[in-house]
Amino acid sequence: MTEAPAGIRRGRAPALAMNLLARLAVLGLVALTTFALPRLLPGDPLQAMLASDHAQSLSLAELAALRERLGLTAGWGRQLGDWLGDLLRGDLGHSIRHARPVAALVAESLPWTLLLILGAMPVYLLLGALAGIRAGRAQGGALDRGLTGLVTVLASIPPFVLAILLMLGFAILWPVLPAGGALPLFPSDQPLVRAGQVARHAALPVAALALHEFARFYYLARAEAMGLSRRPFMLNAEARGLAPLRMLADYYGRNILPAFVARMSDSISGLFGAALIVEIVFSYPGIGGLIYGAILDRDYPLLQGATIIVAAGVLALNWLIDAVLAVLAERG
Repeated sequence: MTEAPAGIRRGRAPALAMNLLARLAVLGLVALTTFALPRLLPGDPLQAMLASDHAQSLSLAELAALRERLGLTAGWGRQLGDWLGDLLRGDLGHSIRHARPVAALVAESLPWTLLLILGAMPVYLLLGALAGIRAGRAQGGALDRGLTGLVTVLASIPPFVLAILLMLGFAILWPVLPAGGALPLFPSDQPLVRAGQVARHAALPVAALALHEFARFYYLARAEAMGLSRRPFMLNAEARGLAPLRMLADYYGRNILPAFVARMSDSISGLFGAALIVEIVFSYPGIGGLIYGAILDRDYPLLQGATIIVAAGVLALNWLIDAVLAVLAERG
């Protein structure tokens, strides 16, 4: 393996630094958008609170005092400045609806979302690679046509529809898995039993996310396998009669890996977006349900804090993937 030229090695760090600055600029734009869009919606946190019987009993003076305490009487500029100042100090604010720190609510919800994402990733990566390589090696055959047609139909189904179909099939018509939630009504205190309960409740959301991303990596693996199968070193390996598992792992897998890593940047962004929707369908206690409730309640601090944390996490992961790709390109 040849060593990368010195100019490429010297240029990698500035490129990654510029990439990081660009992502920080995007994060700033997300912060401004997250601040403005909820305030453009009809209503505000106080009007959402007035839907309760307790709030309707408040006098006009009490309502005015409450509106001022919530910071709704200040202009947008003042509200934005206060929020950005708190954000730079690491303070995400307090939820209006839950009367708790936003950071605590996000810390409770985010692990559930990460559980779904980390559970779905190995499923669609492995199945997408195996099915795509198999179809690409049999280009034009019955298996290739059948798999590609099935995946094309699957790719046209939105994630929330996939979630509803899975719930209908495996929780209602054939009730073998829970229809929603993350734990049963009375969860077990035994760690192993509790882990099994968590896994059963996560099975359908994970399946919905995996099916949503499966098509992306199937097409990628199929295209890469079609190109690789015509390369001289692949033809030579097949002529030597190497074991199918070694051909799959050492020849196809290693050559397809950089393309998969490059596509992971888009996949992570799409996966987080799909997870937010799937969580709502399954009433899963992740960050998606938290954001959805904040939208309904016009809970500005919670909506802003949860969204900026998700955006920062996605951008940071994308930057790390770019750094890995730069290392792989240098070694190549």
